Amino acid sequence: MGQLEIQYPAWYILICLLVGLGYSLLLYYRTDNFPSAGKWTRQGLGLLRFLSATLLSFLLLSPVLKNSKNEIKKPIVVVAQDESTSIAIETDSLLLDQYSRDLRRVLRDLRQDYEVVEYGFGGTVVDNINFEFADRSSNLSSVLEYISDLYGDQNLGAVIYASDGIYNEGKDPLYANISFAAPVYTILMGDTTPDRDLYIRQIFYNDIAYLGDRVAVQVDVSAFNSLNETSSVQIYRIGGGNPELLESQPFRIDQLDYFRTFELNIPQDNIGLQRYRIILSGVPEEKTGVNNRRDFFIDVIDARQEILILAAHPHPDLAAIKAGLEKNKNYEVTIKLAGDLDKPVDDFDFLILHQIPGRGGVSSGVQRQISESRVPRLIIIGERTNINGLNQMQSLVGITLKGGSANQVQAMVNSGFTLFRLDDEFKQKIQEFVPIDAPFADYTVNPAAQVLLWQRIGKVPTEFPLLVFGEENGVKTSVMCGEGIWRWKLYDYLQHEQNTIFDGLVGKSVQYLSLKEDKRRFRVYQNENLLSENADALFDAEFYNVSYELINEPDVTLSIQNSRGETFNFAFSKKGNAYNLNAGKFPVDDYRWSASALHEGESYSASGQFSVQAIEKESFATVANHNLLKQISQAHNGAALYPNQVGDLYQIISDNPNVKSISYRIFRSRNAINLKWIFFLLFVLLAAEWGLRRYVGTY
Repeated sequence: MGQLEIQYPAWYILICLLVGLGYSLLLYYRTDNFPSAGKWTRQGLGLLRFLSATLLSFLLLSPVLKNSKNEIKKPIVVVAQDESTSIAIETDSLLLDQYSRDLRRVLRDLRQDYEVVEYGFGGTVVDNINFEFADRSSNLSSVLEYISDLYGDQNLGAVIYASDGIYNEGKDPLYANISFAAPVYTILMGDTTPDRDLYIRQIFYNDIAYLGDRVAVQVDVSAFNSLNETSSVQIYRIGGGNPELLESQPFRIDQLDYFRTFELNIPQDNIGLQRYRIILSGVPEEKTGVNNRRDFFIDVIDARQEILILAAHPHPDLAAIKAGLEKNKNYEVTIKLAGDLDKPVDDFDFLILHQIPGRGGVSSGVQRQISESRVPRLIIIGERTNINGLNQMQSLVGITLKGGSANQVQAMVNSGFTLFRLDDEFKQKIQEFVPIDAPFADYTVNPAAQVLLWQRIGKVPTEFPLLVFGEENGVKTSVMCGEGIWRWKLYDYLQHEQNTIFDGLVGKSVQYLSLKEDKRRFRVYQNENLLSENADALFDAEFYNVSYELINEPDVTLSIQNSRGETFNFAFSKKGNAYNLNAGKFPVDDYRWSASALHEGESYSASGQFSVQAIEKESFATVANHNLLKQISQAHNGAALYPNQVGDLYQIISDNPNVKSISYRIFRSRNAINLKWIFFLLFVLLAAEWGLRRYVGTY
């Protein structure tokens, strides 16, 4: 039923009538335009004009036609069925078939009174239930959150949630982000009886290791119903030919519900991406052996560095610095006097130049090597330093001597230093260290350099640098404007019974200066090296020009080869200034890849490897968790039922007074000017008047 409303007071309708009447009288009252027309003809023309003019005037008042209707919205019943393989593994096929038929029958009955929506879920959520139970992972929380997002603001009457309570992806469903208030009825599927099984629960390891290290790998092992059986944890390196056994630890299962954490140590003696495999030797009559094996990768980096401490003269600073650096097992430290140097400085990864150039001079060959070398360095200034030669060697600090004496200076930390992080303990304690000797001079600091430590003379802070960092012609350089730091080492030990502050200063300084930057112009990265069989192989690539600006002018291709020698070729897509490639999914196997690019006649290449493994998540835990499902139904005011009770669901939901239809009143409003029949009415009135005027011989 409609209701007409206008935006103006009702008496405006009278004005519309007067406008129509006036217009009609003006045209047709006592007019001589229709000499042949009879009285009734003129009155008919006047009536037509009155009606059309009145209607047009009335439309200027913006009339709105409003109507409403009632609509009954049935309650929505959502059925979510776990389709993971663990249910099929743990349930007899005949019972599973009977359950499927019972649930279908209940859904058919529910559709008579409710709006029923079906979802199957495992690793993802799909829009129907196929009862194939083939999904290889279980995410119990995602489907609840999915239902909440879609139906949380609708008339959701009930959720039927059928699962075995086993999840190996996502969060605990008890803590899912659910906003609906509908009851959740859980169906307790699967078997809660633990089978005889031994499996790897979890592996903890570092993805990156350094050459020469021994990496600890933590393996969590569980076993059910295997009391007094024996097994062993074995770790293998996989590569090339036969797997290489690295370590084996036997153990005896001394509990029905057994758990133990093993720690294995892997020697890292090969550079690059290394593949390892953990294997548990099985126990008799074990239900499955799939969960007795797990692979992982570790990227081994060669971080060893040869450090040369080159001095013009013997000095106690040399031993103090060497002792601090040798605590890092990746540093190999050599002390040499300038006259005894027996190999090129370019053979070293880092240089510490103590009082070089010296006043006594350094052989021209050594000095030339240092000047031409692009090895990062730390220069320590002392009493015997040739300051003029030092100013020529570097431009971070300019020094103008005021005499031959030295100042006793202490360190003062620059709060604006940003090249690497220093903790609060260092900042506080380094300022308490005993004075060292710095040249009595005027100092200038290159604006591009950063000062870590300033000089403090007595209680007076100065703007004279003590330790400066910077970069010259692409070579990281640091200048220590003082000698005698061996006193800092002794003072640190005297005050704290350790050399944490001194070693931290030396170690972090050398670590920053000696850090090797990746200068490769062509780089290819793979997101993951161990893929599940349902995961895509994703690659990213970067190409740099001679100025190390990111470009993507050359075409980049990728070739992937499996263990049987079959090759698959791909081309990267250009995106922004870089490249990306989705090579898609690959069958379970081991693969090697090589990428290539050609730019300005020069070829570039990169290579790597990855493996694709079958998804076996459902094999790692097969004991149903009915307690979890009962907690879910209890938290949402529902009930927990076993599969043979599915037939009771219709009555249970029907008896719930909160599951009921909702009546909605829907209001609709339309501007009258948009109504088509109004248009046709005006057209008929005006056309009739025009036709009648033509008939009587006038316009």
